[in-house]
Amino acid sequence: MSSALAIVALCVVVEACARPSITPRVAPSTRPDEALLILPGFGYGAKGEQAFRALAASARRDGIELFVPNYLMRGGLVDSRSKLQAYLRRQQLDRVARLHVFAFLAGGWTLNPLLQTQSLPNLKTVIYDRSPYQERAPRIADETLHFPAWLRYGSTIFDVARTSYAPLTAPAVNIGIVVETKPTAFVRKRAARARSYGPFNFDCDAFGQPHNDCVYIDMSHDELYVRVAEVWPDIRAFIRTGRFTTAANRTPPATDALAVSRPH
Repeated sequence: MSSALAIVALCVVVEACARPSITPRVAPSTRPDEALLILPGFGYGAKGEQAFRALAASARRDGIELFVPNYLMRGGLVDSRSKLQAYLRRQQLDRVARLHVFAFLAGGWTLNPLLQTQSLPNLKTVIYDRSPYQERAPRIADETLHFPAWLRYGSTIFDVARTSYAPLTAPAVNIGIVVETKPTAFVRKRAARARSYGPFNFDCDAFGQPHNDCVYIDMSHDELYVRVAEVWPDIRAFIRTGRFTTAANRTPPATDALAVSRPH
C-alpha cells in the first residue's frame, strides 16, 4: 500500500481525522450569557465546518456563542454520549445562563438519552433536524454497505440504525423541529431500498418528538450542513421566542421526491 493510501485508510478508522471542534477562544470561567451547541452527525465534512465557522461569527454578533464538538466516536452511541458529556463538563456549559442546542440526526440519538440521566437546568431550547429520507440512510448503510460504513463511521452508524428514537420530554425546554424535504444523493441512488421500508411521512407528529413548532426546508441533509446560514434566522427566532419566523414554511411537501425522481 502506498503511503498516500495508508494515510487515507488510517483517516477513516481513527477520530484524529474527524472535523475539529469549534469552540470560542475564551476561558471557560468567562462563558457568555447565551450559547448554541450544534451537534453534527454523519456527513459533516470540511465544507460544513467552514459554514459553521462562518455562522459562529454571525451568531456572536447576535450575542450567542457557538460550540460545535467533535463527539461522535467509532465505538458507538454510548461512547459518543460519554465524549459529549466530557465536552459539556470541560467547556463548563452549565455556567452559561441560557444554553440552546441544534441537533442533527445522530446528535438527537446521542443527546436525548444523555438528558435522561444528566440534568441541564440552563437548557432552554433544543431544535432537531429530522428527515424521513435521511433517517433511513443508516439502515441502508448497515444492510448494503456494512463494511465500508464501519470503516468510515465505526459502530455508531449501526447503533443509530438499530436504535429507536428516544424523544426528549422536558416541559421547561422549547423544542423545535426542522424537517428536510429533499433526499441526499446517497438515498436517491438507493431509492428502491429506502422505499421498501414503508411510506414516507412528513407530518410533524410522525417524528415522535413533542414540539412547540415545526417547519420544512427545501434542502437535503448534505445541503443543510453547508447552507445552515439560510436557516439561521429561524434558529435565532426560535431561540428568542420559542417559535420559528412567520415566513417559515409549515406546509409538508405534497409529493414524494423519490417517487417523482423515479424513471418511467
